Amino acid sequence: MSKVLLLGIDGITYNVLNPAFEAGHMPNYKALLDRSASGYLTSTVPPYTPPGWTSIFTGVNPGKHGIFGFTLGNVQQVKGLVRLDRVTAPAIWNAANAQGTRIGLFNIPMTYPAPAVDGFSVSGMLTPEGGGSTPEHFTYPDSLGAEISSKVGHYEIDIEVDYDEDWKSTAIIERLSKNLAAKRVAQRHLLETNDVPILFSVIESPDRLMHVHYKYIDPRCPHYGAPEAAPIRERAWQFFDEMDEMIGDMIAWAGDDGWIITMSDHGFGPKDKSVNVNVALREWGMLSVGGAGSVAKSAGVRKLARKAKKVLPKSVWQKAKQQAQGTIDWSKTKAFSAPIPQQGIYINLKGREPNGIVEQDDYDKVRDEIIERFSALTDPDDGKPVVDRIYRREEILTGAQTPDAPDLFPVCREYSYELSDGLYSPGILDDYTKLPRGFHHMDGVFGVAGPGVMPVSGERASLLDIMPTALYLAGLKIPEVDGRVLTEFLPEAHVAANPVQIEAMQLPLAGEGVEATPYSAEEEAQIEESLRNLGYL
Repeated sequence: MSKVLLLGIDGITYNVLNPAFEAGHMPNYKALLDRSASGYLTSTVPPYTPPGWTSIFTGVNPGKHGIFGFTLGNVQQVKGLVRLDRVTAPAIWNAANAQGTRIGLFNIPMTYPAPAVDGFSVSGMLTPEGGGSTPEHFTYPDSLGAEISSKVGHYEIDIEVDYDEDWKSTAIIERLSKNLAAKRVAQRHLLETNDVPILFSVIESPDRLMHVHYKYIDPRCPHYGAPEAAPIRERAWQFFDEMDEMIGDMIAWAGDDGWIITMSDHGFGPKDKSVNVNVALREWGMLSVGGAGSVAKSAGVRKLARKAKKVLPKSVWQKAKQQAQGTIDWSKTKAFSAPIPQQGIYINLKGREPNGIVEQDDYDKVRDEIIERFSALTDPDDGKPVVDRIYRREEILTGAQTPDAPDLFPVCREYSYELSDGLYSPGILDDYTKLPRGFHHMDGVFGVAGPGVMPVSGERASLLDIMPTALYLAGLKIPEVDGRVLTEFLPEAHVAANPVQIEAMQLPLAGEGVEATPYSAEEEAQIEESLRNLGYL
């Protein structure tokens, strides 16, 4: 059978790819897209890593797989960090293995513990890093970890990001470069020593780089012309070429008769401001603070908070933020912010939240009031609305896990305004326009290439379509999922000779068979600190 490559590039966007291609960079990836049916890949709402990649590898929406952010629950119901064994849907590897097809998995976010597969797996983002040493138990089978270490020495799953300092230099790119080089060696070894017809591999580096340097790379941003931008951008382009060499390895592995699906879990755009949801709800009388917390409503305290945030170490400010959330008076609170990566709002619903006060009969009325309030919110700098639209969760989610999701999902200026859970921030909006930071966007990138595929650009697909399309190209039956096979991009003769076969399958869940030991306190603290450094917590 022909090989099938699922090539993931975390956060890649045409906003960056097009200028890179025009400048002669990433020739392997450009050639791949030039022979692909390609276009924009619509992400989840919100376009965040956890629901995005989990939707890609399960083919179902977050209401079915249950992953809405990096953590489960909310400030009232703290249920810990996400792990693969918390995913409530089968994954592509379950469907492939059930039909006797081996698969290789490399560096896919949200796949810790490493999936127990017929083939091999190396876990991705959210793997405990072992305090600076090579992680333990990050592969399946477990013995692969020692093999990788023997080839590359210290193996790092993810790099540390210093959100407050890394934008000033190329330091983060140098760390990414070193990390990518080790991963390239590791993946080469795995492919040389394992015979698998399906490979699903993710390069997460662009996401890390663009969170810090995006506005230096996108020509549409004013920062692009800043004197400090040129040397950083040039090093970024060099790094994109380093990624392209690893991409070239994978394209060569697929061969001339192989099928290649490339994807990103979301796109990228500028991060201009943050919307402090809890501050807004407090000003509108929908969230209350008690005791000493009530003092923070004053303009004087807000001014001090603004100064403190600039000079205090991040760890101190984050601890203060957590303690501040502990001052919420739940007996007088109708709604509150979801954790940042969930990008939503919870109603303090009686019978669902431990301290809920909103009666079920008032649920829709409270949601409608929040929608009205946010819809009327304007940015004083330009007088324009902050919110594009607010989704009720039932508009975008279906499935048994939907009741665990936030009740509302505001979309603010195409996600150039990020929701924050800050309670004692100086105002409803925090301004980041002077920094070169980037943030996730709904439009990622996809491409389908293979024998007889006619090149076309500017098309659109959903990330839910990746899993069923990959199984189809591998000649396999497809379980009942939310996505569909992208047959319109495939040769008519191939589709006619190979009808899509969708079948109800009794499959294990994505994390079944993994070692389900909870994170230790030290591991959880390390991962949470890493997420804070990326601005996710």
